[in-house]
Amino acid sequence: MPDCSRPNRINIDLGPYKQRWVAYCALHQLTPSAAFRQVVAKLTENMAPAGDAAAAPPAARKHRKEIGLTDAELRFIEACAEAEGFSPTRWIIALIQARMGNGAQFGQYELAALGKSNLMLLTIARQLRQIAGMPQGLAGGPMPELLPVVAEVRIRIANHTAEVAQAIARNMERWHGK
Repeated sequence: MPDCSRPNRINIDLGPYKQRWVAYCALHQLTPSAAFRQVVAKLTENMAPAGDAAAAPPAARKHRKEIGLTDAELRFIEACAEAEGFSPTRWIIALIQARMGNGAQFGQYELAALGKSNLMLLTIARQLRQIAGMPQGLAGGPMPELLPVVAEVRIRIANHTAEVAQAIARNMERWHGK
């Protein structure tokens, strides 16, 4: 039975994405709820109110085209799509988008690898923050000349993970016609 006291609430099981989502939110100093609201706002910003047929901007409208493929062409597309983590249709669209100059078209595997890379870098940044905060009097504590280096590395990691997160977001926007 749905919870009628909070009609605007959405509960989502993030599964394997939970840690990455929490890390992303921490990096951007947002609560998971606030970050999710930003995602929803961005994805729906060009939409008209529900039920409006003209919700999609003209550039985002989809046109169906049917093509005839030989058995060999179909097998090739299916093999490429599977190897890169796409459905055959999405692989064809990614190929077209890449040729249009819209940048990298990440497949499931690339997105997972980028997310894993960002998570590892955020872990390193967190460990560097702990090192930088250690009292200097403790054995193994940082030398004063090490602190600016640690700070610079943390900044570079933060910039890199933000850049990768933006690349992933731009890639996701492409699939939604934005």
